[in-house]
Amino acid sequence: MRVFFNLICTAIGLWLSYAAVLDIGSLQSSAWVAYVGAVIVLGLSIWTRTRDFARWPGMTNIVAAIVAILGVALFRIGFLNGTVAFWALFFAGNVISVLALWAAIYRGGILTQS
Repeated sequence: MRVFFNLICTAIGLWLSYAAVLDIGSLQSSAWVAYVGAVIVLGLSIWTRTRDFARWPGMTNIVAAIVAILGVALFRIGFLNGTVAFWALFFAGNVISVLALWAAIYRGGILTQS
């Protein structure tokens, strides 16, 4: 189950990076999609962190999801300009996708089965 949840987090992280690079303007009008994605990553990362013996990827994904939520929220209220919101969402999405995929492949047992 951890592998499946980490693969979901990988897909959401890739989508957050896509939203930052190619669709940052739509976050001003429909930011709830980014919020939902980041909250799903937050919940799944909390769940996988409690059940994995290597807890640092899950904890890092929790922090990255919080950064994504805060970045979009502060961008929507006008506190952050578009460039800072872009980098916050872009790096959060990249961190989430890379670490969740790493946890799915190496810690999930896909490649370590003999």
